[in-house]
Amino acid sequence: MSADDRKLLLLGLLRIQAMHGYQLNQFLDEHLDFIASLKPSTAYYTLERMAEEGLVETHAEQPGRRPARQIYDITPAGETLYQELLRDNLSRYDMGESGDDIGIGFLADLPRGAAEACLAQKRGVLQGKIEQFEEMAGRSTLSAATHLTIRRTLHRLRADEAWLDEVAGWLGKQ
Repeated sequence: MSADDRKLLLLGLLRIQAMHGYQLNQFLDEHLDFIASLKPSTAYYTLERMAEEGLVETHAEQPGRRPARQIYDITPAGETLYQELLRDNLSRYDMGESGDDIGIGFLADLPRGAAEACLAQKRGVLQGKIEQFEEMAGRSTLSAATHLTIRRTLHRLRADEAWLDEVAGWLGKQ
């Protein structure tokens, strides 16, 4: 994920409501981990850079006797950048990179039985992901936009499943 994509994600969440860093990271982990993998340290780093750039402002909040925590809120400059980044993101196509392509490039270097076993294991993991996202797609509590991202992920997973079948067919002819 690029630095701009990280900013887009965090600014978009802060548009919904001001949050402290732990709250942001928890939301990402619980609801958006299939869209973006963002380590907490990276999220905090990005938030601090955005604060330095004037894209978010912070204020301390101390609930009860707990330690003070920084609350992040989007600024007008952050809103302007958010709109620019959103337009850019929706206008471009990113094929993404996959380490899978590296392994397939060297598939013929394994004995056929070992290669078939590896592909069968990969297919099992893939089928588990498909089942996971099919279950998520059935939840009525998610927003329509979240359903769209889940459906896109399902399309990608099913395409990868068909691709694995193609690779297995190629391997069978070797």
